[in-house]
Amino acid sequence: MSPRADRQPTGHRDEGFSLVEVVVAIGIVVTLMVAVLPQLISGIRANDVARTGSQGKTLAASELERLRNLPFQVQPNAGQYVDLFDRYFQDLTAPGATPACKDGDRWVPPAKESTGYVSGSARCSYEPASGPFYRVVRRVGGYAAKGIAADPDLAGFVVVVNTQFLDAQTPPQPTSPVTGYDTKTVGKDQPASGQVGLTVTVLADRPSTTRPVTTYTQVSRSYQTTTRVRATSDSVAMEASTMLPGPSETEGNAVAVSSGLVHLDASLVAGSRVEVSAAGVTSSAATGENGGATRTALTAPPDSAPTWSSNSGGQLTAAGCELVCWGGGDRTATWTPTTTEGLPGIGSPTTPLEVALKTPSTGEGYALRMGAGTGALFRPGLGLSNPLLRLRSADFGFGIGAGCSVTDSGNGLRIAGGGWARTTATGAQACSTARTAEIAVLPRGSGGDPLVKVKLAGAAARCEVAGTTLTAIASFDLRLQYWNGSSYSPVGSGTFTAAGDSPLPDPSTLLVGGTPLSTWIESWSVARVSSGITKVASGRSTRVSVPAVLNLVTVPLRHQVASDGTPVLDDDGDKVVDPLSTLSLTVGSVGCTAEDRR
Repeated sequence: MSPRADRQPTGHRDEGFSLVEVVVAIGIVVTLMVAVLPQLISGIRANDVARTGSQGKTLAASELERLRNLPFQVQPNAGQYVDLFDRYFQDLTAPGATPACKDGDRWVPPAKESTGYVSGSARCSYEPASGPFYRVVRRVGGYAAKGIAADPDLAGFVVVVNTQFLDAQTPPQPTSPVTGYDTKTVGKDQPASGQVGLTVTVLADRPSTTRPVTTYTQVSRSYQTTTRVRATSDSVAMEASTMLPGPSETEGNAVAVSSGLVHLDASLVAGSRVEVSAAGVTSSAATGENGGATRTALTAPPDSAPTWSSNSGGQLTAAGCELVCWGGGDRTATWTPTTTEGLPGIGSPTTPLEVALKTPSTGEGYALRMGAGTGALFRPGLGLSNPLLRLRSADFGFGIGAGCSVTDSGNGLRIAGGGWARTTATGAQACSTARTAEIAVLPRGSGGDPLVKVKLAGAAARCEVAGTTLTAIASFDLRLQYWNGSSYSPVGSGTFTAAGDSPLPDPSTLLVGGTPLSTWIESWSVARVSSGITKVASGRSTRVSVPAVLNLVTVPLRHQVASDGTPVLDDDGDKVVDPLSTLSLTVGSVGCTAEDRR
């Protein structure tokens, strides 16, 4: 072997680390770790504190929203409803255990869920410092015995809610519940005040030196705004309606006309307000037509006079008086509402309001006519033709007495409605009136004798609250006649008043010649003491309602017609009666209210 082959190059040998080098390196690492470890621990701890604080604030805000979303208070007999106190101030039972609160410098969360009334000093520093309160401790598992459901969002946390009744001082002070307070007992469930203080505290579910997150709010009972004083008046002197042929055999085209229509509403709630609508006459059809005379509507404030439509006569459609037409309207002069000084009103006993349909100077004296339209196919046995209703005879003048009384004296008007609605420093008063001249029902032609004649000489409703004095009065004077074949006879006594209690006779017992009146009149009724008149006076309010002094409905008056205008025939070839073709008439609707709750 050559000596050269055994020789190793000395410059490239790897001799590794010596023991001394290793020991020195370890020492250096340990020194660095000892130096950095406090900062590392502090960082971990700061991160945990920040996370816990952030989650705690979120849970506290969520809990407050939960509390605010609950009704303030619902009585036990109102049904299965849960209010704020059913969950967070149930009764006066003391807690089963005293909370530990702190152990040295560590905060100790309550060990289990609980509720209880705290009246003494056994409280933690994060709870109200003084006054009685109710404590609810919520944990992730809930508290089934008290109706508190499990909440997975509380994992790792405990929520403590303190509820405290507060009085009306500034700032509010704690106040004690009523004696025997219990939300499950009617009469004992009333909260001690209309506002409460709510303290929500969120703690980590382990002893911690981190201070709990605590937030506070006040919740007040939300009262619905109530009416302090109000007066209303509603009148419709006459309303009539019928059905014309419609798009199908079972669907008609409604046509209606109203006259002497007045609505007045003066109220003080959060502010003064007056609503007004009125019409000498207004008419409409289901096909969209609308017309009338002397019409208006407004809401005050501002306290400005209303704008009125034309007083001129007119007609609803091109069919003219074959369907609905009217003469001119009229009204009294002063219709300006007032809403100042918290005393809203419109009209008064010395300046009453009226809107009317006047006696026309042209058109043969007809103030109003209503028929069944051009070419109506009337049932021949009834002997009818247009119009079905007309106002041509008698009249009266403007005028309402200070006591809400009306008469049929004077001239110039055929239909009128009116009254007033006003409030005063000591109360509220309202008046509603309606009058008509003679209404001819089923006159069997323009010049024929009507089967029924109706005259509302006057109807009135009066409501007033003046201090402790309450007034609720209804009155009317209705005259009713029917054609007996040769002359007119009174229906019953012929005159009906609000003091009477006699019903109208059955139309089948009244004869037109030898034919029962029920051949044309299906039903009718008059308001009387036992039916159709409401008078209420109690507390601080009064109300009067007479929806209809007279209500009359005829039998079906026409035959059915197809879309091409030809009669609809049954299997025997006879014309089919249209069951929708009745005429409905309401005379004299009056009502009022007055209330003062100031």
